[in-house]
Amino acid sequence: MKSSAVAVAGATLYGCSADDAAINPVRLGSTELSRVNNSYEMGTAPISCSGWTQHISDIVDYPTLERDLSADVVVVGAGLAGSSLALHLAEAGVKVAVLEARQPGWGASGRNAGHVLPTLKDVKAIRSFPDGGKRFLALFREHHAMPFDLSAKYGFDCDAEQTGYLNACGSESTFQDYKNSSRFWQEDQGQKVDLLDSVDMQRMTGSSYYPYGVLYRSGGRVNPYLFTNGMITAAVRKGAQVYGNSEAMTLGKLGERWKLSSAKGSVTADRVVFCTNAYPTGIVPQVTDNFYPLTAYALSTKPLSPAALEVINPGKATLAQVPIDLNPFIIDGNNRIILSSIPSVFSPEDAGLHFRNHLAWIHRTWPQAKDFDIELESYWTGRVALRDKEFPGVFELGSGVYGLMHFNAWGNIMAPLLGMLLADGLMKDQMDQLPFPLERPQRISNPNKQDLIIRKLIIPAARLGQKIGYF
Repeated sequence: MKSSAVAVAGATLYGCSADDAAINPVRLGSTELSRVNNSYEMGTAPISCSGWTQHISDIVDYPTLERDLSADVVVVGAGLAGSSLALHLAEAGVKVAVLEARQPGWGASGRNAGHVLPTLKDVKAIRSFPDGGKRFLALFREHHAMPFDLSAKYGFDCDAEQTGYLNACGSESTFQDYKNSSRFWQEDQGQKVDLLDSVDMQRMTGSSYYPYGVLYRSGGRVNPYLFTNGMITAAVRKGAQVYGNSEAMTLGKLGERWKLSSAKGSVTADRVVFCTNAYPTGIVPQVTDNFYPLTAYALSTKPLSPAALEVINPGKATLAQVPIDLNPFIIDGNNRIILSSIPSVFSPEDAGLHFRNHLAWIHRTWPQAKDFDIELESYWTGRVALRDKEFPGVFELGSGVYGLMHFNAWGNIMAPLLGMLLADGLMKDQMDQLPFPLERPQRISNPNKQDLIIRKLIIPAARLGQKIGYF
């Protein structure tokens, strides 16, 4: 366990390439190791560690902003939300500039699990909207497959595949609960949902471990890093100006407009939108302490053999285990298994530890998988921004200054959807007509609450329960 942690640390310091990982990690001093370990804890290890950045070679490196320019809207942050916002503004003819502290997709948008879940955990927050949530739910019904729709419309390849989203149930009582909750998505939202018995589950998953399932046909998978960069590329083609390695450092009024400055340039605009999610900028202090940060990890295996692909989840649906999803699972277009969870409190950088946990689950679920060599390729962490309510934060931070962030792990659909809807409000100058209310950020008293509940209590207990066969 200790040696694998040191190996990952060595790979991280040198950019996570296979050749660099072979450098003797013993040469790393205690200060360097502490810095690397902290980068995994904070979800700031290099984006090159993310498995989503592997097997690709044509990502644009956007230039640093080194001049003063003017725009209608300046967007801070080029993740899923900021990229969608910029794309839809540019498509509407709005002059938009994007400032990204690193490069598009560097944060949570290039590190998440790649799931496209076409439902929401709870619609209570939406029902509290002034119109009872009718307008938003109608829009969600229309756009709940947004990653697939956008990649098809703009012609970028982000491994967006509508393979279905399968909730695998280990008991009949859990199946009945998810069957009942699926009625809303079928009847109100018009989605196609299949209720699967043991025969169906064996056929789809290749395993007899989960006897029931609820399959949402419009779900699937996406490479979130390529999805983000695809939207940014499309935005540039529509006229957006995008700058990387251009951290926003100061924000101030310039007459009736706003001036946002970086180290070497500035943008003066009528309106500013911060899309920084769990990696907030200090120049807007209101959004630094109004969410619960939670570290998560994901890992990818090396490509599976053809024989292994016939055995392990041959239906290729994105697989979630309910009611507790300890092994969120996809097989991507490169035939790699992508898994994710919450890392150990003590060893968040330890790729070997987390891979062994998942491999034990794979061997239990697919006993034949023990005959195949399933090897770790990449391991990375990121930060999730959680809220008390099950809806993203759409904030009015001041006159003409807004925030769009905190997606509670539903970013691959909700971030581009809300980016599109916010763009429409900005373009029409009808922010009071948005299908969701604008909020003022509210400071939370205990930002470590969810880390304590989820990471230190629920996940360790659930892993123990899984080990002893409780579920």
